[in-house]
Amino acid sequence: MAGYIILGVSIFLFFFILYLVYDLASSNLNAFLDKWVKKTLWLWLPFYALRRLVREMFFDKK
Repeated sequence: MAGYIILGVSIFLFFFILYLVYDLASSNLNAFLDKWVKKTLWLWLPFYALRRLVREMFFDKK
């Protein structure tokens, strides 16, 4: 069972990397990065905001 999961994840990663290479080749680097930052903003922005909020509330000496 674990072998099928590893195989499925490997196949998914292979095709995802191929998609990224194709997407990068079809545009320039700046447009590629801009598009992927917009697509993944909802993933990393809450963690960044929480870290900044904690730092400002507890570690800033005023």
